Amino acid sequence: MLNRIRARIHWQLAKKHRGNDIDSAAKHILASIKSAPTYEDRARRGASILVSEGRYADAGQICRHYIERGDPLEFWSHYESFVQELEAASSALQSKTTAVKVALLNDTDFRVNIGCRLTSQGLKNLIRQSISGAWISSHGFRFSAFRHDFKTEAVSLDTAQLLEERVRVAYGSETIAAIKASDVVILQPEGSLDDGTTLEGLKTFFSPIILAQSVGKPNAIINGTIPVYEDERGGFLRNLFSSLPSVAARDDISAAHYGIKFIADAAFLYKPATDNAERDGCLITTGARNSVEEDEKIFHAALEVCDATGLRPIVLTHAVDRFKKFEKAIRSRNGIFAETASLTKAAETLARCRLHVGARYHMAIFCVVAQVPSLLYDVKTHKNKWLGRYSPLITLAAPDQTLVAQAKEILSTPIATGTPDDGLEKLSLEFLKGSILSQDGSFQLVRP
Repeated sequence: MLNRIRARIHWQLAKKHRGNDIDSAAKHILASIKSAPTYEDRARRGASILVSEGRYADAGQICRHYIERGDPLEFWSHYESFVQELEAASSALQSKTTAVKVALLNDTDFRVNIGCRLTSQGLKNLIRQSISGAWISSHGFRFSAFRHDFKTEAVSLDTAQLLEERVRVAYGSETIAAIKASDVVILQPEGSLDDGTTLEGLKTFFSPIILAQSVGKPNAIINGTIPVYEDERGGFLRNLFSSLPSVAARDDISAAHYGIKFIADAAFLYKPATDNAERDGCLITTGARNSVEEDEKIFHAALEVCDATGLRPIVLTHAVDRFKKFEKAIRSRNGIFAETASLTKAAETLARCRLHVGARYHMAIFCVVAQVPSLLYDVKTHKNKWLGRYSPLITLAAPDQTLVAQAKEILSTPIATGTPDDGLEKLSLEFLKGSILSQDGSFQLVRP
């Protein structure tokens, strides 16, 4: 009882200090968890807070504490690898040089979501191959900007002042200076837009590339899904894309609708270093923008497949809390229950899987490169539908029906080749080099 009281007091003190003294907050978080380690949900929350504050060594302490206690669901061993990956990436950012400066907008690296890191790291590798000695500054998008009312702050929505204000609100004050000081500006739409994004939201999201174009910076848009808008939003995007030198979408549905280039997702370029002859797992994931009820339906369908095929459930998804009440069922089947992992650790876990049941677009791509077939549910953008056409390893799941028959059919057939041989890496490099390099391969500033 006394330990529980101590844990509660330390947790309250951590909350009190977090806004003004992160060192003290971190100490109280660690003390709270060590006082009452049975409160594992609190430990998961504490690790998440420490990661968000860049306190990777402290987060690593929590991971080690629980790994030493046994970690039967492998949650903490996976999470520790994620913390180590972020720590290494953060250290690499400190080594600035006089190289070509590339501002990457809507960089989704450093997030808990494995798929975000998978695709952003793939794009960064392409950028570094395209520009020798490139140094990439990362600028994440703030989704709260979609709700910001800029109309009250300026008479004209097209003034240079408001354009910079949009960039500041959506990407941070430092981004304006970074764009002006950069040699190249690249915006990655990723999966940040959906059918509910307003016209004002689109103007705000694409404001950095409009600013880059206005100040004469070489620029490109690549590696994103663009929703199919049939109203004024579609007209805005067509006009914008036609005014820019280099625009590509990561799926052919987006590309065909807007008349832009199609270059498949950079996540497909990941090459797993591991393989496993003994695959006895079924990966289970959630879906982007799914409701809790929709994700729970996925889990029930996947667990039915596990019981019918003898596969053990392997949960690896950012929305792991939605499956929290199923932990006992997962543990009883000798499964894995994890929120995130480094890409290397995630690849090792996927190498233990024979099937994927879920709705996560990028985890399905990760499975493709790991040669794991997917039964993939549709989501609220067309990206999963496109993926089902692109890779023979993707089978779209029938909604509200048992998946057992489909799963058994997939498991009874040899694994197909993951993706078409469309020269993705070469195509991507040619696109990026064509955006920013002269014919002889030297760097040049392309004026609008």
